[in-house]
Amino acid sequence: MRRTIDARIAKRQEKQDQLKDTLTRLGDLLADGLKGKRRDQARELCDNLYRDMTELITAQDREWDAYSNNHTSQVFKSLHWKIDTLEAEYANVRALITGFLSLEDSLARLAERIDATGAGPREREQVEAARERLSTFRYSDFEARFRGDRDSVRQQLAGYVKTFPAGEPVLDLGCGRGEFVEMLRDAGFSAEGVDLSRTMLEEAQQRGLPCRRADILEELARRPQASLGGIFSAQVIEHLDPEVLREMVSRSRRTLKPGGVLLLETINPLSLFALSRIFFLDITHAKPLHPEYMRLLLDSRGFRDVEIIYGPPPPGEALLEIPPHLPGALEFNSNVDRLNAILYGPSVYAVKGVCP
Repeated sequence: MRRTIDARIAKRQEKQDQLKDTLTRLGDLLADGLKGKRRDQARELCDNLYRDMTELITAQDREWDAYSNNHTSQVFKSLHWKIDTLEAEYANVRALITGFLSLEDSLARLAERIDATGAGPREREQVEAARERLSTFRYSDFEARFRGDRDSVRQQLAGYVKTFPAGEPVLDLGCGRGEFVEMLRDAGFSAEGVDLSRTMLEEAQQRGLPCRRADILEELARRPQASLGGIFSAQVIEHLDPEVLREMVSRSRRTLKPGGVLLLETINPLSLFALSRIFFLDITHAKPLHPEYMRLLLDSRGFRDVEIIYGPPPPGEALLEIPPHLPGALEFNSNVDRLNAILYGPSVYAVKGVCP
C-alpha cells in the first residue's frame, strides 16, 4: 500500500511539472507578440494560473484524504465494536454453560447411586431424560437461540433438497427437530431421520415426522447395502471424533445405491466470523473441518464427483468499501475484499459426493 501511495505522489508531481512547463511555454509564446507592460502581465497571468491550479489540487487532495481517513476510522471502529460485543456475549454463554454442566454432573452422580442401590431401569431412564433436558447438548433450546427457529433453519437448508435423486429414499443423520426431513417429504421424497436428542425428537414427532432415536453408526450398520438414494447431515460432523467421522463416511458409501448422494454440511473454518461466532460458541464441537480435508476424505472412500458447496456470507457483517472516485480507492477496496473473505466468508459449507 505504501509503494502504491508513493507511486501516486510521484505521478502527481510529474503532472504538475508538465503543467508548469506548458504554462511557461504558453507565457513565452504570448509574450513574443506583446511589448512592455503587457508582456509582463501575460507572464504574471500564467504564473498566477499555475499557482491557483496547484492550490486547487492540494485542497482537493486534502478533502479526499479527510473522506478516506474518516471512512477508514469508521470501518475499524465498527470492527472493534463487533469484537467487544462478541467477547461480552461469549462470557455470558460460558457462565450459563458452566451452571448447566454443574447440574448435569449432579444428575450423573444421582444416576450412579441409582445403579448402586439396584433401582429399576425406569428410574434410571427418568434421571437420564432429566439430565439431557439440562444438558448443553439440548439443541432444541440452543438452536432456537443461536441458529434460528424452524423457519430460519428451513431457509438455510432449502437449497440442498434438489441435490438428491428424485424419488429415492433419503436418511437425515442428526435430524434434530426434523426440518430437513419435513422439507424432503414436502418435495415428494421418502425421508426419515435419526438423532440422539430426546427433546429435539419430541418436537419432530409432535409434527408427525418419521424421526427416531438412534446412534448414527449403528443406524448405518443396520441398513441394507445399497438401500438409500441419499444421506444428509447438517451441523453434526464437527461433533464427531475423527475415527467416527471416517467410519460414518465409509458406512454411508456402503449404504448408498449407485448414483446416491452423500451431503455433509458443517461450519466453515476459513471464515473467522464462523469460527468465533458459531464454532467456538458450542463447546460440544470437537474440531473444525477444513473443506479440503473433507474433499479428500470422500475421495479416499471411493466417492466420485466430490465438490464443495459454500453457503452465503453472513448478512450485514462485511466491511464497507470507500467511494470509487477517491484516490487509492481501487487498492483500498481490493484489500477490503480480501479482508472480508477472511473475516466474513461463508459461515457454512457442504461436501457432496456421489456413490459410484
